[in-house]
Amino acid sequence: MTTLPNIRRMIVPEAGNTYWDLDLDSADLRTVVWESDCRELKAMFAEGKKPYVEMGKEYYRDPTFSKKHRHYTNFKSLCHGTNYLGQAANIAGRIGLSVSDCERVQKWYLGKCSEIPRWHSRIKRQMDTTATVRNAFGYRRKFFGRIEGTVYNEAVAWIGQSTTSICINTGFVNLDEFEEREHWGILVRLQIHDSIAGEFPTARRDECVEKIRELCSITVPYDEPFVMPIGLKTSETSWGDCE
Repeated sequence: MTTLPNIRRMIVPEAGNTYWDLDLDSADLRTVVWESDCRELKAMFAEGKKPYVEMGKEYYRDPTFSKKHRHYTNFKSLCHGTNYLGQAANIAGRIGLSVSDCERVQKWYLGKCSEIPRWHSRIKRQMDTTATVRNAFGYRRKFFGRIEGTVYNEAVAWIGQSTTSICINTGFVNLDEFEEREHWGILVRLQIHDSIAGEFPTARRDECVEKIRELCSITVPYDEPFVMPIGLKTSETSWGDCE
């Protein structure tokens, strides 16, 4: 197998600066969990665990199951697609599993996390009556035309994806407004769905890291609110070397 180069290493900071890379931790999944009020997955998050890893350990009956496990990527992709109403026949071709294997995992996953299919049913009823969905921040999306085909999938996915986008873009705006006032040299160079990256003066590394964490820690206002967790990596060499 050919090893492709890490092209992120082509993105380097200016002289005297450090590159930083921030991403949200399991953002879409957290929204699904809070929307559905799935108690077991909430408990895993509260304990600082990775739900897809913990679920994989149970499904495969393998206590060593981790992100490096050969089934992890497919298992995560299948569960993520299931959260957004993906059907086994459609998911199977994309991740390279048989339809029967996907159906088996989906049946187990939705049986274990029974709050999620109940949430799906609630969103479907809402779409049938109002053709509208809302996220925790109060934004709503109105669907026009027939409620058919993949519209239910789009409605469910919009809730999670819009919440993620609001969190990361609110952090982006907070950083931009702070820099405009204070002139610390914290720069945002790019934004990719659930992550932002940029650079700051190496001489002010510790205070810049603390400030970025502060400004990008966004509260999602559910009845049981939570602060969207973030991960932050840095490198004086390049974006691709951030760790």
